[in-house]
Amino acid sequence: MKTKSTLFKGALAVLTMAAAINAKDFSGAELFTVDEVQYGKFEARMKMAAASGTVSSMFLYQNGSEIADGRPWVEVDIEVLGKNPSSFQSNIITGKAGAQKTSEQHHDVNPATDQAFHTYGLEWTPNYVRWTVDGKEVRKTEGGQVSNLTGTQGLRFNLWSSESAAWVGQFDESKLPLFQFINWVKVYKYTPGQGEGGCDFTLDWTDNFDKFDGSRWDKGNWTFDGNRVDLTPRNIYTQDGMLILALTRKGQEQFNGQVPKDDQGDPVVSSSSVVPKSSSSQVVPPSSSSVMGIQQVRTPQMHVKETRTFNAKGEHVKEVRNRYRVNFKY
Repeated sequence: MKTKSTLFKGALAVLTMAAAINAKDFSGAELFTVDEVQYGKFEARMKMAAASGTVSSMFLYQNGSEIADGRPWVEVDIEVLGKNPSSFQSNIITGKAGAQKTSEQHHDVNPATDQAFHTYGLEWTPNYVRWTVDGKEVRKTEGGQVSNLTGTQGLRFNLWSSESAAWVGQFDESKLPLFQFINWVKVYKYTPGQGEGGCDFTLDWTDNFDKFDGSRWDKGNWTFDGNRVDLTPRNIYTQDGMLILALTRKGQEQFNGQVPKDDQGDPVVSSSSVVPKSSSSQVVPPSSSSVMGIQQVRTPQMHVKETRTFNAKGEHVKEVRNRYRVNFKY
Protein backbone atom coordinates (compact mmCIF):
# COMPACT_ATOMS: atom_id res chain seq x y z
CA MET A 1 0.00 0.00 0.00
CA LYS A 2 1.36 3.43 -0.89
CA THR A 3 0.34 6.81 0.40
CA LYS A 4 1.51 10.21 -0.78
CA SER A 5 4.12 11.78 1.48
CA THR A 6 2.73 14.20 4.05
CA LEU A 7 5.76 16.45 4.10
CA PHE A 8 3.71 19.64 3.72
CA LYS A 9 1.23 18.78 6.46
CA GLY A 10 1.67 19.04 10.18
CA ALA A 11 -0.33 19.29 13.34
CA LEU A 12 1.78 22.14 14.67
CA ALA A 13 1.51 25.74 13.52
CA VAL A 14 4.62 26.96 11.69
CA LEU A 15 6.53 30.14 12.32
CA THR A 16 6.72 32.77 9.62
CA MET A 17 10.09 34.23 10.61
CA ALA A 18 12.24 31.69 8.75
CA ALA A 19 14.53 34.39 7.43
CA ALA A 20 15.60 35.24 10.97
CA ILE A 21 17.04 31.77 11.59
CA ASN A 22 20.82 31.81 11.74
CA ALA A 23 22.51 29.71 9.07
CA LYS A 24 25.14 27.20 10.17
CA ASP A 25 28.74 27.04 8.99
CA PHE A 26 28.42 23.68 7.23
CA SER A 27 26.08 22.03 4.72
CA GLY A 28 24.87 18.43 4.62
CA ALA A 29 22.23 16.53 2.65
CA GLU A 30 19.11 14.38 2.98
CA LEU A 31 17.45 12.38 0.20
CA PHE A 32 14.00 10.85 0.69
CA THR A 33 11.31 9.06 -1.29
CA VAL A 34 8.19 11.04 -2.11
CA ASP A 35 6.02 8.02 -1.32
CA GLU A 36 5.83 6.01 1.88
CA VAL A 37 5.02 2.28 1.97
CA GLN A 38 3.83 -0.23 4.51
CA TYR A 39 6.36 -3.08 4.77
CA GLY A 40 8.92 -4.05 2.16
CA LYS A 41 12.56 -4.70 1.45
CA PHE A 42 15.02 -1.90 0.73
CA GLU A 43 18.54 -2.30 -0.68
CA ALA A 44 21.20 0.25 -1.53
CA ARG A 45 24.70 -0.19 -2.92
CA MET A 46 26.78 2.45 -1.12
CA LYS A 47 30.20 3.73 -0.18
CA MET A 48 29.59 5.69 3.00
CA ALA A 49 31.18 8.92 4.20
CA ALA A 50 33.10 8.74 7.45
CA ALA A 51 35.12 11.20 9.51
CA SER A 52 35.00 11.86 13.22
CA GLY A 53 31.89 13.81 14.14
CA THR A 54 29.74 12.73 11.18
CA VAL A 55 26.75 10.47 10.47
CA SER A 56 26.21 8.75 7.10
CA SER A 57 22.94 6.85 6.90
CA MET A 58 20.16 4.88 5.27
CA PHE A 59 16.89 4.67 7.18
CA LEU A 60 13.13 4.24 7.13
CA TYR A 61 11.07 7.02 8.68
CA GLN A 62 7.41 7.93 9.09
CA ASN A 63 6.78 11.61 8.39
CA GLY A 64 5.52 13.50 11.39
CA SER A 65 6.92 11.08 13.98
CA GLU A 66 8.73 13.95 15.67
CA ILE A 67 5.58 15.98 16.30
CA ALA A 68 4.72 15.85 19.99
CA ASP A 69 0.96 15.31 19.77
CA GLY A 70 0.78 11.66 20.85
CA ARG A 71 1.29 10.06 17.42
CA PRO A 72 3.71 7.09 17.21
CA TRP A 73 7.38 7.45 16.33
CA VAL A 74 8.24 4.98 13.54
CA GLU A 75 11.88 4.62 12.38
CA VAL A 76 14.47 1.96 11.43
CA ASP A 77 18.13 2.95 10.99
CA ILE A 78 21.46 2.09 9.43
CA GLU A 79 23.96 4.72 10.59
CA VAL A 80 27.72 4.89 10.09
CA LEU A 81 29.16 6.89 12.98
CA GLY A 82 32.25 8.77 11.87
CA LYS A 83 34.41 7.73 14.79
CA ASN A 84 34.24 4.07 13.68
CA PRO A 85 33.79 3.55 9.91
CA SER A 86 34.51 -0.18 10.29
CA SER A 87 30.99 -0.72 11.61
CA PHE A 88 27.46 0.62 11.44
CA GLN A 89 24.76 1.14 14.06
CA SER A 90 21.38 -0.54 13.61
CA ASN A 91 18.43 0.83 15.52
CA ILE A 92 14.65 0.75 15.84
CA ILE A 93 12.94 3.81 17.28
CA THR A 94 9.35 3.53 18.51
CA GLY A 95 7.21 5.11 21.22
CA LYS A 96 6.34 8.75 20.68
CA ALA A 97 8.04 12.13 20.81
CA GLY A 98 9.31 12.60 24.33
CA ALA A 99 9.08 8.90 25.17
CA GLN A 100 11.08 7.08 22.50
CA LYS A 101 12.37 3.54 22.79
CA THR A 102 15.55 2.46 21.00
CA SER A 103 17.54 -0.74 20.46
CA GLU A 104 20.98 0.15 19.11
CA GLN A 105 23.48 -2.50 18.06
CA HIS A 106 26.80 -2.24 16.23
CA HIS A 107 27.95 -4.48 13.38
CA ASP A 108 31.43 -4.88 11.87
CA VAL A 109 31.84 -4.22 8.14
CA ASN A 110 34.93 -5.32 6.19
CA PRO A 111 36.33 -3.56 4.21
CA ALA A 112 35.34 -0.45 6.15
CA THR A 113 32.17 1.36 5.11
CA ASP A 114 34.13 4.31 3.65
CA GLN A 115 36.71 2.16 1.85
CA ALA A 116 34.48 0.03 -0.39
CA PHE A 117 30.97 -0.33 -1.75
CA HIS A 118 28.65 -2.66 0.15
CA THR A 119 25.01 -3.61 -0.36
CA TYR A 120 22.99 -2.62 2.69
CA GLY A 121 19.53 -4.09 3.19
CA LEU A 122 16.52 -3.45 5.41
CA GLU A 123 13.50 -5.75 5.54
CA TRP A 124 10.36 -4.63 7.33
CA THR A 125 7.42 -7.00 7.79
CA PRO A 126 4.60 -7.27 10.35
CA ASN A 127 6.70 -9.83 12.24
CA TYR A 128 10.34 -8.79 11.99
CA VAL A 129 12.94 -6.23 10.93
CA ARG A 130 16.11 -7.60 9.34
CA TRP A 131 19.43 -5.93 8.48
CA THR A 132 21.83 -7.34 5.88
CA VAL A 133 25.24 -6.42 4.46
CA ASP A 134 26.21 -7.92 1.10
CA GLY A 135 23.33 -10.36 1.40
CA LYS A 136 24.35 -11.65 4.84
CA GLU A 137 22.14 -11.17 7.87
CA VAL A 138 23.72 -9.16 10.68
CA ARG A 139 20.62 -8.66 12.83
CA LYS A 140 17.01 -9.75 12.95
CA THR A 141 14.52 -8.45 15.52
CA GLU A 142 11.14 -10.13 16.02
CA GLY A 143 8.20 -8.97 18.11
CA GLY A 144 8.63 -6.23 20.69
CA GLN A 145 9.29 -2.93 18.95
CA VAL A 146 8.41 -4.40 15.56
CA SER A 147 4.72 -4.53 16.48
CA ASN A 148 4.88 -0.77 17.12
CA LEU A 149 6.13 0.05 13.62
CA THR A 150 2.66 0.95 12.39
CA GLY A 151 1.47 2.78 9.30
CA THR A 152 3.93 3.69 6.54
CA GLN A 153 7.56 4.72 6.19
CA GLY A 154 9.65 6.34 3.49
CA LEU A 155 13.23 5.47 2.53
CA ARG A 156 15.84 8.12 3.39
CA PHE A 157 19.56 8.77 3.24
CA ASN A 158 21.38 11.59 4.95
CA LEU A 159 24.85 12.94 5.70
CA TRP A 160 25.28 15.35 8.61
CA SER A 161 27.39 16.14 11.67
CA SER A 162 26.19 15.64 15.23
CA GLU A 163 27.45 17.91 17.99
CA SER A 164 27.42 14.90 20.34
CA ALA A 165 31.10 13.90 20.42
CA ALA A 166 30.26 11.04 22.78
CA TRP A 167 28.14 9.50 20.04
CA VAL A 168 30.04 10.19 16.81
CA GLY A 169 33.45 11.51 17.88
CA GLN A 170 35.00 14.97 17.91
CA PHE A 171 34.32 16.86 14.67
CA ASP A 172 37.35 17.40 12.41
CA GLU A 173 36.45 19.94 9.75
CA SER A 174 39.84 19.47 8.06
CA LYS A 175 38.39 16.24 6.61
CA LEU A 176 35.80 18.17 4.56
CA PRO A 177 34.43 17.77 1.99
CA LEU A 178 32.98 14.30 2.58
CA PHE A 179 30.81 12.30 0.18
CA GLN A 180 28.40 9.37 0.44
CA PHE A 181 28.04 7.54 -2.88
CA ILE A 182 24.89 5.54 -3.76
CA ASN A 183 25.25 3.41 -6.89
CA TRP A 184 21.72 2.04 -6.91
CA VAL A 185 18.59 1.49 -4.84
CA LYS A 186 16.10 -1.36 -5.08
CA VAL A 187 12.71 -1.38 -3.36
CA TYR A 188 10.59 -4.53 -3.00
CA LYS A 189 6.92 -4.91 -2.15
CA TYR A 190 5.94 -7.18 0.73
CA THR A 191 4.18 -10.12 -0.97
CA PRO A 192 4.19 -13.09 1.44
CA GLY A 193 5.14 -16.32 -0.35
CA GLN A 194 4.79 -14.75 -3.82
CA GLY A 195 8.34 -13.54 -4.45
CA GLU A 196 11.13 -15.26 -6.35
CA GLY A 197 11.79 -18.71 -4.94
CA GLY A 198 8.80 -18.38 -2.62
CA CYS A 199 10.26 -15.51 -0.65
CA ASP A 200 8.14 -12.71 0.75
CA PHE A 201 9.31 -9.81 -1.46
CA THR A 202 8.71 -8.81 -5.09
CA LEU A 203 10.86 -6.17 -6.79
CA ASP A 204 8.88 -2.95 -7.20
CA TRP A 205 11.43 -0.53 -8.67
CA THR A 206 15.15 0.08 -9.19
CA ASP A 207 16.98 3.39 -9.55
CA ASN A 208 20.46 3.35 -11.11
CA PHE A 209 20.74 7.15 -10.79
CA ASP A 210 21.53 7.79 -14.43
CA LYS A 211 19.61 11.00 -13.67
CA PHE A 212 17.71 12.45 -10.73
CA ASP A 213 14.08 11.29 -10.73
CA GLY A 214 12.10 14.10 -9.12
CA SER A 215 8.90 12.06 -9.27
CA ARG A 216 10.43 9.48 -6.93
CA TRP A 217 12.84 11.49 -4.75
CA ASP A 218 12.95 14.82 -2.98
CA LYS A 219 15.76 16.73 -1.25
CA GLY A 220 15.76 17.95 2.34
CA ASN A 221 15.98 21.66 3.14
CA TRP A 222 16.06 21.92 6.94
CA THR A 223 18.21 21.61 10.06
CA PHE A 224 17.89 21.03 13.80
CA ASP A 225 19.78 21.84 16.97
CA GLY A 226 22.42 19.26 17.80
CA ASN A 227 23.29 19.16 14.09
CA ARG A 228 26.08 21.52 13.05
CA VAL A 229 24.98 21.54 9.39
CA ASP A 230 22.09 22.84 7.31
CA LEU A 231 20.69 20.07 5.11
CA THR A 232 20.42 21.54 1.61
CA PRO A 233 19.39 20.35 -1.87
CA ARG A 234 22.64 21.88 -3.18
CA ASN A 235 24.59 18.97 -1.68
CA ILE A 236 22.78 16.23 -3.62
CA TYR A 237 23.95 15.41 -7.15
CA THR A 238 23.88 12.67 -9.76
CA GLN A 239 27.05 12.06 -11.77
CA ASP A 240 28.28 9.09 -13.82
CA GLY A 241 25.41 6.90 -12.66
CA MET A 242 25.94 7.69 -8.98
CA LEU A 243 23.85 9.61 -6.45
CA ILE A 244 26.13 11.75 -4.26
CA LEU A 245 25.40 13.24 -0.83
CA ALA A 246 27.92 15.81 0.38
CA LEU A 247 29.03 17.35 3.66
CA THR A 248 30.85 20.63 3.00
CA ARG A 249 31.62 24.04 4.34
CA LYS A 250 28.88 26.58 3.68
CA GLY A 251 29.30 28.11 0.23
CA GLN A 252 31.32 25.14 -1.10
CA GLU A 253 28.40 22.89 -2.02
CA GLN A 254 29.81 21.12 -5.05
CA PHE A 255 31.50 17.93 -6.21
CA ASN A 256 34.56 18.26 -8.43
CA GLY A 257 36.13 14.90 -7.75
CA GLN A 258 36.10 11.57 -9.55
CA VAL A 259 33.25 9.19 -8.84
CA PRO A 260 34.68 5.98 -7.33
CA LYS A 261 34.34 2.76 -9.28
CA ASP A 262 32.02 0.06 -7.97
CA ASP A 263 33.16 -3.29 -9.34
CA GLN A 264 29.66 -4.71 -8.97
CA GLY A 265 28.17 -2.11 -11.30
CA ASP A 266 24.43 -1.81 -11.79
CA PRO A 267 22.16 -4.18 -9.86
CA VAL A 268 21.23 -7.61 -11.10
CA VAL A 269 18.84 -10.10 -9.57
CA SER A 270 20.97 -12.45 -7.49
CA SER A 271 20.71 -14.79 -4.54
CA SER A 272 21.07 -11.83 -2.21
CA SER A 273 17.75 -10.53 -3.52
CA VAL A 274 15.93 -13.69 -2.42
CA VAL A 275 15.42 -14.23 1.29
CA PRO A 276 14.16 -17.72 2.20
CA LYS A 277 11.54 -17.95 4.89
CA SER A 278 13.89 -20.20 6.85
CA SER A 279 16.45 -17.45 7.49
CA SER A 280 17.90 -17.60 10.99
CA SER A 281 16.47 -15.17 13.48
CA GLN A 282 17.74 -13.40 16.56
CA VAL A 283 15.60 -11.64 19.11
CA VAL A 284 17.34 -8.43 20.15
CA PRO A 285 16.44 -6.80 23.47
CA PRO A 286 16.32 -3.02 23.80
CA SER A 287 19.65 -1.35 24.50
CA SER A 288 20.48 1.39 26.96
CA SER A 289 23.39 2.74 24.93
CA SER A 290 21.54 5.73 23.49
CA VAL A 291 22.66 9.31 24.11
CA MET A 292 20.48 11.38 26.40
CA GLY A 293 19.27 14.72 25.18
CA ILE A 294 16.56 17.36 25.43
CA GLN A 295 14.06 18.17 22.70
CA GLN A 296 12.54 21.63 22.61
CA VAL A 297 9.86 22.30 19.99
CA ARG A 298 8.63 25.89 19.67
CA THR A 299 5.43 27.10 18.07
CA PRO A 300 3.61 30.44 18.38
CA GLN A 301 1.08 28.79 20.68
CA MET A 302 3.24 26.88 23.15
CA HIS A 303 6.63 25.77 24.40
CA VAL A 304 7.14 22.03 24.76
CA LYS A 305 10.17 20.63 26.56
CA GLU A 306 10.65 16.88 26.52
CA THR A 307 13.35 14.37 27.42
CA ARG A 308 14.72 12.29 24.55
CA THR A 309 16.59 9.01 24.88
CA PHE A 310 17.95 8.55 21.38
CA ASN A 311 20.01 10.18 18.66
CA ALA A 312 17.30 11.70 16.49
CA LYS A 313 17.59 13.29 13.10
CA GLY A 314 14.46 15.34 13.67
CA GLU A 315 12.62 16.85 10.76
CA HIS A 316 9.61 18.98 9.93
CA VAL A 317 8.34 21.09 12.78
CA LYS A 318 9.32 24.59 11.81
CA GLU A 319 8.73 25.46 8.18
CA VAL A 320 11.69 26.72 6.16
CA ARG A 321 11.09 27.02 2.41
CA ASN A 322 8.16 24.59 2.51
CA ARG A 323 10.01 22.17 4.79
CA TYR A 324 9.94 21.84 8.54
CA ARG A 325 12.49 22.37 11.24
CA VAL A 326 12.98 20.85 14.68
CA ASN A 327 15.08 22.23 17.53
CA PHE A 328 17.03 19.56 19.42
CA LYS A 329 19.16 20.53 22.41
CA TYR A 330 21.85 18.00 23.36
